[in-house]
Amino acid sequence: MNILSMVMGLLLIFACTFTLSLRKATVTQGVEKTYQAHLKASRKIQNSYESLCYRRMRGVKPKNPEGQATETPKKETRIEPLNLDCARLNLWPLVMDGAEKHPTLYEMAAQLLRSFYGSAFLNQQPRLEYHMLDAILAAANNEKSNASSVFLEKLALKDFHVKPLYTMQTLYYHMLRGTKKSAGDQSYPALLEYLMVENKKSSICIHHASIEMLSALFGPRAAHAIFHERQESETPLTVERVQDLCSQNGKIGLSDEFFELFDWQASRHHSSGHKTLVHEEADVCLKQKVFFSS
Repeated sequence: MNILSMVMGLLLIFACTFTLSLRKATVTQGVEKTYQAHLKASRKIQNSYESLCYRRMRGVKPKNPEGQATETPKKETRIEPLNLDCARLNLWPLVMDGAEKHPTLYEMAAQLLRSFYGSAFLNQQPRLEYHMLDAILAAANNEKSNASSVFLEKLALKDFHVKPLYTMQTLYYHMLRGTKKSAGDQSYPALLEYLMVENKKSSICIHHASIEMLSALFGPRAAHAIFHERQESETPLTVERVQDLCSQNGKIGLSDEFFELFDWQASRHHSSGHKTLVHEEADVCLKQKVFFSS
């Protein structure tokens, strides 16, 4: 009887040890796969950076004169052009003066949050995008001091009187992180590609805004019409032309103050000092801004 109990005990110990080891191996395998994909993507970006440096030393003009490059392997799915820095929405006036003095800018920022993250997690309760925006502005106001810009990725958000399923800081982390487009309906972009808080007068450059940015502001139908017009027409976009395209595609009621938040100049925003390189590897999409010596 004692021998049988000892054997059963040993078998139980072996079974528990095997189960724990198998679970640990499963978790480790996923982490290792992600780590290897990150290393490969990082090496691809480093190779692209070295190639760009070599071409600059030889005096070869870059393929993208706007200063932002997207490096994508030929065998992989093509990555859509990035939203350039000049096409980001600047929240600095809201941080300094408040939403009451800039209602159109406030509503535009809330619309961006609702469009990008509403279906993912901002639909947990009504007007959560406004509460999130208020939390971002409050945190940025605490960090502005005498600086000329505020780093959105360093903000610590408070929950105030809102009690969503997750804390504001958790939701904000996911917004900053973003997902790949292959995630399907639950995919959403990284917030830093579309918002900034900098002490300068800036407008959204209509000529360098990505299709995602245009869709968030004008709606999908009008955005594709604007994007197509920008790509195919040799005539620069104007306020009147964009208003016509919006009317033709069911986007009406946009105020003059809304269009004043855009930069309609056709001049290029050349920034030869840096580029943004992108590479996808397995489930990892790595974006890295690289800088060049003048």
